[in-house]
Amino acid sequence: MQLNIEWLARELRIDSPSADDLAALTAAFEAEFVAAGMPMIHQGTSVMHLYVVHSGKVRIVHKNSAHAVTLDTRQDSRTFGEISFFGDEPATADVLAETPCEVYKISCANYHALMQQHPKLAMKLMAYVLRSMGDIIRKLDRNSRK
Repeated sequence: MQLNIEWLARELRIDSPSADDLAALTAAFEAEFVAAGMPMIHQGTSVMHLYVVHSGKVRIVHKNSAHAVTLDTRQDSRTFGEISFFGDEPATADVLAETPCEVYKISCANYHALMQQHPKLAMKLMAYVLRSMGDIIRKLDRNSRK
C-alpha cells in the first residue's frame, strides 16, 4: 500500500511542498490497511506510533471497571494515539477500525528523525495534531451543553 503523500502534505497544510519535503514525509510515514473490527491501539499499552486516518472510520472506546464508553467515532483526516505518543503514557482508550481503514503512521524514531532533519515538517505535524485535538475538545464541549 502506498502513501498518498500529496494528500498528507495538504492535510498538514504544507504549502507548495518541495520534492525534499515529500521525500521526507514518505520516509517518515508508512501506510497500513486495517480491516473492520480490528484493534489498532489497546488501552493501557504503550503506543509507538501516531496515526492519521486517510480513509475509513475508527471507534475510540474507554473501558473502566463498570463499563465501556465510546468516546468518539472519527472519520477521515483525524489523528489518534497522540496522547500516549507525545505523553509517553499508556494509551487511555482502545481504538478499533469501525470500517475498513487506511491509516498513515509515524513511529517515535521517525518523528524524532523528522524533528532533527526537517523541523518545519515536524512542526506542521504537531500543529495538525493540535488542530485535531482542538476539534475534539470543541465537539465534546458542544455535546456537554446539550
